[in-house]
Amino acid sequence: MYSQTPTRHPKSKLPNAHWKAGNCYRKQQRNLGPPNGRRGEVSTSPTSFAAVAVAVSMDDEDGGALSHVLSELEACALGNHNDSAAPLSEAALSQLTHQKSGKRKKKRAGGANAFQGHCDGVSSENGKTSVEDLLLQVLRLLESVLGRVRLDVISDGVKSLVEAVAGILNNPGVQHHRLSSFCFRIFYCVASGTQHGDPTLSGVEVLRSLAPAMFLPLKSPTRVSTLKFVSSQFVPIARDSDAIRKAMVYFPRFLAVKAPEKSEPRASAVDAIVEIVRTMEPDDQVAFTEFVNKLTQGKPQHRLLAVDLILSLMTTLSNPLGADGVDNLGVANHHTRWGVKCLQMLVERCSDVMAGIRARALTNLAHTIEFLSEDVKSHTFLQNLIASRYGSFTGLLRKRCLDEKAAVRKAALLLIMKSISTIRQPIDEIILKTMGRACSDPMVSIRKVAVSALSEAYRKFKDSRVITEWLLSVPRLIMDNETSVQEECENLFLELVFDWISSVGNGSLSTNGSDHESVFPKGMPVLLKGTCDTEVVPCVKKICASLGKKKKLKHTIASSLQNIITTSESIWINNSMPIEKWTAPPGAWFLLSEVSSFVPKAIDWKFLQHHWELLDQANSTDTSWSINSVDPISVAWAGDRVSLLQTISNVSLELPSEPAAELAHNLLTRVQEFNMHFPE
Repeated sequence: MYSQTPTRHPKSKLPNAHWKAGNCYRKQQRNLGPPNGRRGEVSTSPTSFAAVAVAVSMDDEDGGALSHVLSELEACALGNHNDSAAPLSEAALSQLTHQKSGKRKKKRAGGANAFQGHCDGVSSENGKTSVEDLLLQVLRLLESVLGRVRLDVISDGVKSLVEAVAGILNNPGVQHHRLSSFCFRIFYCVASGTQHGDPTLSGVEVLRSLAPAMFLPLKSPTRVSTLKFVSSQFVPIARDSDAIRKAMVYFPRFLAVKAPEKSEPRASAVDAIVEIVRTMEPDDQVAFTEFVNKLTQGKPQHRLLAVDLILSLMTTLSNPLGADGVDNLGVANHHTRWGVKCLQMLVERCSDVMAGIRARALTNLAHTIEFLSEDVKSHTFLQNLIASRYGSFTGLLRKRCLDEKAAVRKAALLLIMKSISTIRQPIDEIILKTMGRACSDPMVSIRKVAVSALSEAYRKFKDSRVITEWLLSVPRLIMDNETSVQEECENLFLELVFDWISSVGNGSLSTNGSDHESVFPKGMPVLLKGTCDTEVVPCVKKICASLGKKKKLKHTIASSLQNIITTSESIWINNSMPIEKWTAPPGAWFLLSEVSSFVPKAIDWKFLQHHWELLDQANSTDTSWSINSVDPISVAWAGDRVSLLQTISNVSLELPSEPAAELAHNLLTRVQEFNMHFPE
């Protein structure tokens, strides 16, 4: 049979010249006999697959070479029907390689027209098929002959075929929605078939050819389809075959080593690696995390990639800290979990010699802690872990907050903000002062992060140190040149000061305590007193004015301040203290005077009248006083009286007519007699 010349298939539409060229080559091969002494089996050569690859990547408009390759493949496919076959000819490769050398100056009239506009995949006016259609036929024929071709007897047979199909898949000049599916079907046949040699080597060749597609943009159709093929079709093969599993296990490592340095391709590589690792067996996942830990000790580009991989692995794989179902294990056993090792590697990279890696490690560590803290068991584990290493952890934060690079300082502040919830001990004094200074950093981004970090510490601890530092650092940003910083300052003051006061004042306050600290929540007296500090007062006034104009001040704020003042008075009376020595919590009258101008209807006239009369009764004036003998209580009393007068002035238009007239007469009399306390 192999001595007969194959006849042209009646349905073939290929040019006669190409069919004759194939026959001439077959006549020269008649005396070679069947390859390997087997009848009915098609043999092929690496050059044939290389010819397909060259045809796919051609830049000219001549499709004759591709048609010639198609004729050769058709002959191989038809050989199964006439029980004869011949190897693909070298004429295809020769014709393809010579068309770019410029030797053929003149093209046939129909050749150029047949493939004009091949990039858009439309047929020519003469009815001849386009390049996309020819490629589809090539892929169909390749798929049909793969079951009868033994690629293992050919040198680099699998590699040549895979490279040719990969050239079709990754060629940006030819787009067709069906091309990729046929390419993946061929890859699947090569990887799943055992007749093509070592399955591990076949799997390696297929996965290696798919690697460049993993570095394309995240939304690239080629990348999406390739990643879907690997995770949904190739991984199941690996689960059923140990030979393919070896190739699959090392594929993410290959991608990690070959990942580009640029940020976007690196992000695509990280996403693809984690998506593939997610489908692996748990043992293989742990083995890959160990590889990533070793990668943190490599070249700079590998260390940067490893830092990103650790974040993605910690937030994608389940139970990274081993916190589920291991309550009976000790702390030492917990430290053997792969997630803890990854955290340790991240902490080490926070002190990397390269500033970019230091900043990225700090940022990723912050996001990792934030993610793990959402789980109750992991949050508890993190608290214990940080508590056991609190000294070294705070030492790291101190160094990085004072780093010479602004990006590192910003990342360190972000880490402080995200880790506040896991810190049980009081916050370090140096770190606290550093956050306060960072609120005045020249860089806007650092100021914003510092404000957020300090405010998070305020929410968590609410001790005198943190509240005082917050009041001295954050309200002053109302004077900032950046509008967004001013708005953030207003919102934080509204939340952390006024909202807290509203929640306290509107609640049930006991009057059985001995002092303010025993009745009001921890930190409330410190907060009220801090608002009337000489450095803070101008900022508080401006914040209140801005919030008032935006109508963000609620009536509950004024009601709560009145309740706090009344409760303080009741505590004083219940402890049988002289009323002339009583003063309201420092700052309460000052805040009420600033808020009252925007919520005058929330101020109770009976409340104002009572305290005006109370202060008037306590006005035991001593004309022999000097400025050096003023009692601090008298100074506070005078300040409260000034704020009381300011409050009355703000709500004067809302007062009843008769009380307003009486109060006006009283004030006029005082002015005429000038009988006011010296400190006023």
